[in-house]
Formats: sequence, C-alpha cells, structure tokens
Amino acid sequence: MKDDRCEITCELSQLVELALDVAKGALEEQGTFLPGSIVVEATGKYALGVAALAGVDGWTLLTTALRRRVAAEGLRAAALYRDVRVRERGASEDVDAIHVVAELASGEAVQAFLVYRKNGAGQFVYGRVEVEQIPTVIFPQ
Repeated sequence: MKDDRCEITCELSQLVELALDVAKGALEEQGTFLPGSIVVEATGKYALGVAALAGVDGWTLLTTALRRRVAAEGLRAAALYRDVRVRERGASEDVDAIHVVAELASGEAVQAFLVYRKNGAGQFVYGRVEVEQIPTVIFPQ
C-alpha cells in the first residue's frame, strides 16, 4: 500500500523544484523573469506558461487563467512563480527572491521562497529554499 502523504509531499516538492528551476534558468539567462506557471494535466502532461505582464498584474493574470483552466479541464496540479522582494528573518533590508505557489487538485498547497543575489563576479548565488503550507490559491476548496 502506498503512503498517500508521502506521495502528496513528493509531488508538491517536485512541482516546487521544477518551478524554481524554470525561474532560475530565466533569471540566469536574462537577468530577470516574468511570472510563470506550470500545470499538470489529468494525463500527467506538463505545460509551461509565461505572463505577458510583469509584477502583480502578471501574477493576477496567471492566477485567473489557471482558475478558469481548473474549472474547465480538471487539472491535477499547478504552480505559479514570480520575482519578489522579501525581508529575511532578522534582516533590516528587503532582498530578491523567487516565490513559488504549488498546489494539488486534492487541496494541498505550499509556497516556497528562494532568496538570491548577484556576487562580485556577476553570478547568481542562491540561499536555502523556505517552504510552508498555505491555503489554496488556484484550486477551489
């Protein structure tokens, strides 16, 4: 018998890692990135999308589009990612981070933050991924 909890955790972790990899790839190639999405269709096929707009407008556009797709197509899972500024615990200044929200149709949802900066050589250096459970944003419950 499979451990359902482990399966859920593994699927969410894989979705978060994929979203972080896509965002990091765009960041390292272009120096910035637009909000994006990853959906897992009922068949298990993955599809990636990128917003036409930056910032909150792009995030809102993708969130709305994903909610419509969930209602129409019955997606299995989805993730959104974007570039944000956050304040780390104990810090006095905001820093850049990749923000990911990953959800399963079954109602589990997490968000992840990956802080990054450029070093003196112009290369991106990444911190540790911080993950926490959240209420769903994409899938209705």
